[in-house]
Amino acid sequence: MIEKLITYLKNKQVHTPRIALARFLLAFGMLLTLMFNDMSIVANHNYKRLPDYSARHTTTVSVPLKKMDVFMLMPPGVAKGVVVVILLLVMSGYYPRVTSVLHFLACFGYHNYFLIVNGGDEITYVLSLLLLPLCLSDPRKNQWQRIAVSSSQRNIVGNVALAAIQIQAAYIYFSAGYEKLSTKVWTEGTAVFYYTSHYRLGAPTWLQHINEMVTLTPMVKVLSWGVLAFEFLLALCIFFSDRLRKKFFIAALIFHLLIVLNFGLVSFFFAMAGLLVLYLGVPGRKWPERPEK
Repeated sequence: MIEKLITYLKNKQVHTPRIALARFLLAFGMLLTLMFNDMSIVANHNYKRLPDYSARHTTTVSVPLKKMDVFMLMPPGVAKGVVVVILLLVMSGYYPRVTSVLHFLACFGYHNYFLIVNGGDEITYVLSLLLLPLCLSDPRKNQWQRIAVSSSQRNIVGNVALAAIQIQAAYIYFSAGYEKLSTKVWTEGTAVFYYTSHYRLGAPTWLQHINEMVTLTPMVKVLSWGVLAFEFLLALCIFFSDRLRKKFFIAALIFHLLIVLNFGLVSFFFAMAGLLVLYLGVPGRKWPERPEK
């Protein structure tokens, strides 16, 4: 059994453009956050009304790790420029063994220093860490290229790292569904109405009127319970074949697009899209193969 598993890990080619696409999406989502948000707001540690947060970057991280935070090593504006360059390099796909380390440092600094983060930022940070073994074992100069054969040792490292990411993805979706079961509006089937109609966090007014054509009818229960069922199905995808996983990809992408439309969580969408690429795979055209150098 163990020998078969090792043989499978050795022979399954893991270093494909799929990794480049996932990293592009993760970097692009973070880039949008940096480019379209005021640093004086999202990274202001002088809020007197938030004493628990005002010293976050000086009290919750050990001294050795503080030295890795680019936002603490230089002025925020300069650090922002450095991180933007790193993200552009990640998106280019070149030199993954170098840019993966830089990407993790950028995500660490962002997560540690910024006061305002969402679930997508958390996922990007975790994935930048879990992607390190995959990228450090990648023999390509450019991740957008496809190699015909990679060494067995590289494949073992890469496949184990990818499996860890997929376990993380399954846990995220399972946790999302399971936590909802403890909330009354989800168990009674009215959650989609309440959340999309929320006066601050809900959908834009024009979209609320469209939503209410359904959410003010008994169909709201189908939608609310359907969300729960879909999240549990996505968690179970870890046990499905690669072919079946890919069939869930488009549905999952549409699911997260609807979240963007209703709640405006753009960076969250790109984080989840990157996660889905690694978790479910993407059906698409074949890339030209090149031998490993």
